[in-house]
Amino acid sequence: MNLVSKFSALLAASVLAATAAHAAPLTEADLKQHVAALVENKSLQAVSLGAIQPTGSVTGHAGVLSTANPTPPDDRTLYEIGSITKVFTSLLLADAVVRGEVTLDTPIARLLPADVVLPDGAGERITLLMLATHTSGLPRIPSEISAINFTNPYASYDENDLWKTLRQVKLDFEPGTKASYSNLAAGLLGTLLARKTGTTYEQLLITRIAGPLGMTDTVLTPNEEQRARFAPAFTSAGLPWSHWEFQSLAGAGGIRSTTADMMRFAAAMLQPANTPAPLAKAIELAWTRQSLAATAFPGGQALGWLLAGDGKTRWHNGMTGGFHSALFINRELGTASLLLANRSNPVGSGLAESLFRRAAGIAERPMPNRDRAEVALTEAQLDRCTGTFRISPQFALTFERQNLALVLTPTGQPADRLFAAAPEIFFSRRVAADIVFELPADGGPATSLTLKQNGREMRAPRE
Repeated sequence: MNLVSKFSALLAASVLAATAAHAAPLTEADLKQHVAALVENKSLQAVSLGAIQPTGSVTGHAGVLSTANPTPPDDRTLYEIGSITKVFTSLLLADAVVRGEVTLDTPIARLLPADVVLPDGAGERITLLMLATHTSGLPRIPSEISAINFTNPYASYDENDLWKTLRQVKLDFEPGTKASYSNLAAGLLGTLLARKTGTTYEQLLITRIAGPLGMTDTVLTPNEEQRARFAPAFTSAGLPWSHWEFQSLAGAGGIRSTTADMMRFAAAMLQPANTPAPLAKAIELAWTRQSLAATAFPGGQALGWLLAGDGKTRWHNGMTGGFHSALFINRELGTASLLLANRSNPVGSGLAESLFRRAAGIAERPMPNRDRAEVALTEAQLDRCTGTFRISPQFALTFERQNLALVLTPTGQPADRLFAAAPEIFFSRRVAADIVFELPADGGPATSLTLKQNGREMRAPRE
């Protein structure tokens, strides 16, 4: 449900010299044009966009829900928002603090069942703030959930499983000393807040956030009428996929919502004074940058919100097996951008960022291969390209398959999710580079590859 944070360094401080008031008001046609090429080449299926500027707000939609149901999306189409759920969960924490139910420094041991004790007394050292800022030391996901199965990985993981995990959990680091993105921590936070109030996570969400903001389509469990508006799910390469269901980790990624509701949410974040109390105070608390010993994001962190490189823009994205979402908000510029899509293509976050820049009058940054089409490959086809290929004694390229994606990890560099242009050709959207594998006719694994980048071609044999 999380992406490598390639956007956390965006919007360098110098861009704040730009003023959103100087940006031309965006139109519905502008938003449709923003994604037209990617809809045309089938990189996106159905996509909904929204923008808020000081001059007003606008939404736009492109594509169709599926080839079997060629209905265009609209403001009421329901999407999975994935890890943007973490922003709502942290806002629920802020709301509980404002109400005096907990503090940010409340140890999780105070909210756990009496028979759930973490090893080495860690429950007394992990606070609610740490759960909301990825500094708890809890692993990214429970060991009981597969890290590579994206079919519906959280569906059967209930509270009993969560308590079992915590009783035997091995922390990645001492709480509060480092930072590492954790779905387990965010999901646990949602469950603890619900337990504290004697209700469910969904009911808490509706009562304290969605209801006061008039977000009638922001739910975990759609009713029959909402399910009729629920977009079908597709992988990045366009294969039909399953919707994701959540139980005890719903606070990490279980919310479904619409463009209309998410635009209401963005407007409330921009102008919290217009929202009912105590939610307005909670929004301000959640928005506040936290003083942390470490952060996984160079711009820093608020409660749930990630800070961009300018230190001002709050953002989060989300990806489930068949959906992608992204939200960027800057109060000083009076600007926000939103993207919801029923295809798990990470290009969506870049599209939302560039839309934010357009709305704020900031020069857009080019995204390599942004409009390039991706083809779907089978697991067997991807497996032929896995392994390590050495370019020099000091530098190698290692490839692994993660579900239906090929992931590259160069020596000493972060991992990069690649996209297939053909069974033997892959490209990056992080850098302008192609990788061409030499595939033997007998159907065996690739024997070598050629890296094409910056006008150079470098051959690497398989180790």
